[in-house]
Amino acid sequence: MGVTTQYLRYVPGQVFGLVGTGRCVRLVTRFSQVGKFLAVSACERVLIWDLRREAKVLTLDGDVRGTVAVVEPRPAAPGSLDNTHLAVGYSEGSVVVFDLMTGEPVKFKGHRGGVSTLCWDPQGMRVASGSEDGELVVWDVVSERGMVRLRGHKGKVTRVRFLQTRNMLVSSCRDTFIKLWDLTTHHCFRTLAGHRAEVWDFVLLKNDSRLVSGSSDAELRVWALNFKEANETENKAAKDGTEEPPSKMFCLDTEGESKLVIDKEEEEIKDDASIVEVVQMGSVLRSRGDRVCGLQSDGRVVACHGKGPTVDLFAVLTEMEVATKAANRARKERKRAREAGNTTTTTSTATPQLADEIRKLPTLRAANKLLGVDVMSERSGLVRVAALHTDNSVALLSSDISAKEQKEKKEESQVSVLGRPGHRTEIRAVAFTSLSDQVVTGSAEALKVWNRGDTQATLTVPCGPVTTLLVVPGDRHALVGTRSGHLQLIEFASATLLEDILAHEPDETATDTGVWSVALTHDGRGFVSGGSDKMVKFWKFELVPDQSGRGKRLSFLQDSRALKVADQVTCLRCSSGGRFLAVATLDLKETIYFIDSLRLCHELYGKSLPATCMDFSTDSTLLVTGSKDSSLRIYGTDFGDQRKLLKNAHQGGVTDLRFIPKTHMFFSCGHNSTVKQWDADNFQRIITLEGHTGIVRCLSVCPRGAWVLSGGQDRSLRLWERTQEPLVLEEEREEELKRKEEEDGTTATQRRVLPGEEGAQAVRPTVATHHTEKAADMILEALSVYREQVESGGKAEPHYLMTYVYKTSDPLRLVLEVLRKVKSSELEEAIMVLPMDRILELLVVVRAMLRRGWAVELATRVLVVALRVNLPQLLASANAKPVIHSLAALLPTKMQELEDMIGFNLAGLRHLKDRVEQRSETQLFVEASQRVKESRRKRKKKDRAVKRVLMAL
Repeated sequence: MGVTTQYLRYVPGQVFGLVGTGRCVRLVTRFSQVGKFLAVSACERVLIWDLRREAKVLTLDGDVRGTVAVVEPRPAAPGSLDNTHLAVGYSEGSVVVFDLMTGEPVKFKGHRGGVSTLCWDPQGMRVASGSEDGELVVWDVVSERGMVRLRGHKGKVTRVRFLQTRNMLVSSCRDTFIKLWDLTTHHCFRTLAGHRAEVWDFVLLKNDSRLVSGSSDAELRVWALNFKEANETENKAAKDGTEEPPSKMFCLDTEGESKLVIDKEEEEIKDDASIVEVVQMGSVLRSRGDRVCGLQSDGRVVACHGKGPTVDLFAVLTEMEVATKAANRARKERKRAREAGNTTTTTSTATPQLADEIRKLPTLRAANKLLGVDVMSERSGLVRVAALHTDNSVALLSSDISAKEQKEKKEESQVSVLGRPGHRTEIRAVAFTSLSDQVVTGSAEALKVWNRGDTQATLTVPCGPVTTLLVVPGDRHALVGTRSGHLQLIEFASATLLEDILAHEPDETATDTGVWSVALTHDGRGFVSGGSDKMVKFWKFELVPDQSGRGKRLSFLQDSRALKVADQVTCLRCSSGGRFLAVATLDLKETIYFIDSLRLCHELYGKSLPATCMDFSTDSTLLVTGSKDSSLRIYGTDFGDQRKLLKNAHQGGVTDLRFIPKTHMFFSCGHNSTVKQWDADNFQRIITLEGHTGIVRCLSVCPRGAWVLSGGQDRSLRLWERTQEPLVLEEEREEELKRKEEEDGTTATQRRVLPGEEGAQAVRPTVATHHTEKAADMILEALSVYREQVESGGKAEPHYLMTYVYKTSDPLRLVLEVLRKVKSSELEEAIMVLPMDRILELLVVVRAMLRRGWAVELATRVLVVALRVNLPQLLASANAKPVIHSLAALLPTKMQELEDMIGFNLAGLRHLKDRVEQRSETQLFVEASQRVKESRRKRKKKDRAVKRVLMAL
């Protein structure tokens, strides 16, 4: 197959114009600066913003085909304030942990649905993730592997949190249940069924003794969690004469619902639900009755928001404050009883109630509807709330923890607003300047000019709702068509609106009005506009005197010519040769006119829905139209014949298309969030560019064809850059087929069930991907090289992998290096796909590695996984028996040696730490004593000087 060079590959370039999307925003601490940095999801990336400078300081890209669904910072280490890592969950099921200093990612793949929630354990060593398929996975960040998969929920997991003081996990789901999981035994030991609707979020307060959950109503339900300590169980067992506490392993398959068959002597032993007592204390009312979209807490303040712009704040009182409030309430009750003349009342006890523990603060109101919030309280009582709006902006609100609810009418202070880098509404039109150094974009509220090099907005001009725009020749002005039927001329240098003319007066009976399309004429001296008034009007640019008297400025006047069409104009284009004018109307027809005489040239029919976009090729021989029926049609301008119908080009409809100058290739975009490149000569799709979320509304190709700019519903602007890499269509189709098979396989195929996993709550955490298949191929190749070298007795010629890649002459070292190159999160799935004969070879290799003392920890993990996956086959194999017996005798010795070495090193480090601390304390005392001596010496010197003065007097 020959390499075709007529196509060059376009690759994703810079993404700009985004402040924040999705439903996740988190305050992070870097360089010990609290409340300054904010992590926000932005489509498939995570942006770290400096709120004080309103600047982007870091962009985290995990190279994952999916959008960011959740962001969670790692808890600060003891003695530090910084969040060193950031866990990110994606809509395609991946979990990526980023280092906030270097931006390096660590990827985990274990979910078949999108990740919906993440949580770190208090030590920052594990991450728990919940997904839309109802499963929980616990990941070990240190060893970079999955620990366990927990199954039990019947819907989307909405929130998962670790307990701060116990090795337990709490999860909520849309199946109305909240489950408590024991991570020691990997099973669910309690289910809370107090909700009648979906549980959308919850928080844990007061050292895990309170749980506040939110549902689809105005109530936040509060639960009291009373855990029974292990000491109580041990003391009870000692009193009963038993030596060991009752084990929890006997009820792994129950959640306190089915009774166990036990002896009479064990009747007093309760099930797992007995280790925690759950009491519903009551509920706290919110200000709105919509569903809870998010609950966040820092332990002192709870922030709750729904679909509206309001944020409800609740203060969690300390134990001393609760006791004081309860005592005051009891005193008031006794006073009211005495005033009522009740002489038989007893002394009222100050029992704390829910109203004594949680106090409502004044409600904050954001500038727009909310996607997510995060809260942080300071020691001074100041409460800061980071709010992510639906209009692509972030605001930092403030309140006071001592404020009372009666003062809610007082306006809260808005510390800062971050919104300048992007548009507030979806982008409707984009255009390049003639030199391609700047791009112009328009939305419903403003027109912006961006520098293509550093992707910074250099100009923002408020204007009407933009429907179409073009850059006037000279790159100093932009012409904008608005939904209200106006044509506006904007000057870049002064950022002013020069002209605002009602060009197409809306029809009173029409529901959708505006200027739908403008197009430059071939000579650049004028333009053509079409809109909802069923008119095509011609305009010409001219210079008029400036009102300030400083010379002349650009303006435009209507030409005497005009064209009346049968229905509203949806799109129009002028050919570059100055010969044709193509007009698409709402009556499912496109008409080609001669532009000089406006005589009819061709009429194009055949659509089921109206055309939304069209474009001429540079040589004016082809016209391509795109319509709402998801199809593209290629016409010849000489006879008006339809040369090709490309069906299902963009599911949902085609929104825009542009030819690459001086070629017959064009780009199109549509409702399916993709940008596609086509060849109009052989009618083939060249490449599909993915990255947008939502509808792609518009695109533009630069005059040289080196860059393509697209924008749309997600408010992101994306540059696609042409490279010098040749693109082969056959190879591109094969890659797309493999990618589609992998995506379908992760959702539709059945996972391999291991012995003991069927029907269990805890199963293996990983899933098979094409990366695990590549890792398995690497292991198989290394084992084959090892077998050849060993069977030849070292006489065979060294393999090229040994000589050039890994640079070793030992085949065992080759296998070790290959195992080290396999990612820890992919090792288990890679070993699972190995055939049985290769598993035996792998066991022999592991035995040789253990005898030499190489990578004992890695060898042990490979051995455990291989035995667990293939245990029935190994038990039935006579060849595996001597290998397993030798491993059983060798492994405990090597593991004990490794444990002794780690213990010795740990003891040495602790000794060095003690010496450093002792030296620091000694140095501290020495410096303090020197300062005391120096101050005494100065005092004595001063006293002597005073005495000399007195004696002289």
